[in-house]
Amino acid sequence: MGKLPGLIIIGAGGFGREVLAWAEQSEQMGRDWTIKGFIDDNLEALTHKRSPGKLIGRLTDHQPADDEVFVCAVGVPAVKQRCSELIATRGGRFTRIIHRTAVLGHEVELAEGVILCPHSVVSANNRIGRGVAVNLHATVDHDTEVGDWTQINCHSDLTGGVRIGRSVWISSHVVIAPGVSVGDGAYLGAGAVVMRDVDPGTKVFGVPARRIE
Repeated sequence: MGKLPGLIIIGAGGFGREVLAWAEQSEQMGRDWTIKGFIDDNLEALTHKRSPGKLIGRLTDHQPADDEVFVCAVGVPAVKQRCSELIATRGGRFTRIIHRTAVLGHEVELAEGVILCPHSVVSANNRIGRGVAVNLHATVDHDTEVGDWTQINCHSDLTGGVRIGRSVWISSHVVIAPGVSVGDGAYLGAGAVVMRDVDPGTKVFGVPARRIE
């Protein structure tokens, strides 16, 4: 058996440092890499953050090597796409991170660069696109499709037969009703309950918090 490739995490911010820990704990999908470190363009701002991960250098300067694989731990979909495609155009190969507590149903397709965070659930007959992150305790129910670069944040629930476009931001505690479609580039705010289709680029907000005197 040859030397395993080194995993490089794109983005050393808060989500990136979480992904580092989850990569260390991942066991599913035949983990076939060792952890090498981070690349990020904002090196100066990261020097005060404590992390066991090594900061390798800048994203814009990095030339992928044959013995490296990547995931992009950036939350904002448009930025995630831009960073990922920069590395891909230079020949970089992307892998997946599947935390050991994630639950996968039968007939699930996961594209390259997918991150399944602790206690996330991807149920039966789902299709998850490139670079999608399913964050803590989020669920993707049966027969659902999620487009490239979408971010599904903590405790959200995509119910059965949902169709999510590319580069959609799904905030925490969002519920999407069965069979609903959400267009490319839409933004779903925290706590939103989405009962009807959402057009591309539309912003949907949840119920605002009220101060309790």
